[in-house]
Amino acid sequence: MTFDQLFPVFLSTVPPEHREPYHLPFKFVDGFGLDTKTIGIILSVQGVYSMVSTTFIFPLVCRRVGPLHLFRLLALSYFLLYVATPYLVLLPDSLRMTGIYIIIIWKCTFSTLAYPSNAILLANSAPTQNLLGTINGVAASTASLCRAFGPTISGFLYAMGLQTGYSGLAWWCSAAVTVIGAFISFQMTEPRGRLDGPLPGRDEEDSPERPADQPAEQTHSSYGATEARRA
Repeated sequence: MTFDQLFPVFLSTVPPEHREPYHLPFKFVDGFGLDTKTIGIILSVQGVYSMVSTTFIFPLVCRRVGPLHLFRLLALSYFLLYVATPYLVLLPDSLRMTGIYIIIIWKCTFSTLAYPSNAILLANSAPTQNLLGTINGVAASTASLCRAFGPTISGFLYAMGLQTGYSGLAWWCSAAVTVIGAFISFQMTEPRGRLDGPLPGRDEEDSPERPADQPAEQTHSSYGATEARRA
């Protein structure tokens, strides 16, 4: 959410007329000064790639890694994304657009893998189907709250960074938040989903279709007798 709000502003920021000398690695102020049309094309590429990634990449990766391990990996990697983004302005003019599209693909890949994984873990965490709607409602309300306050706070930090000479301030504060999220992800567990198959190694006589102490032969014979009576 913070990235989606900050990135267009970041791209449209006009470089200052009188640039102060850079004091790397943190103190620098610059911008791309891109026009609305160019930013619109970049965001269009972002949208198209997001559809492709959600449809084709997520199912393959999630099936191989699992939603919890995938979510943890992404939670750790988001830190690098937010730290690296403000340094795009330091690239030479000939490499700036290349760097922008690399960041866009990086971010879209992460988001299209993280959000569905989060939704799967959230659905599997519901102890009963009756509570699933409540849990999803709380999650949607929390996400809306973040959409309300996230852009406000990050925009304030971005403006403060431009004034103080640290244009990456908002990005780095967001990176600090991702560290907290990564820590929380390692406290999470992955409950079994309602559509998952039986546990590996589970004995057939423990199946809920018949009592555990009833032999398989008796079950089949009872089933045959029932069918005979129906006939």
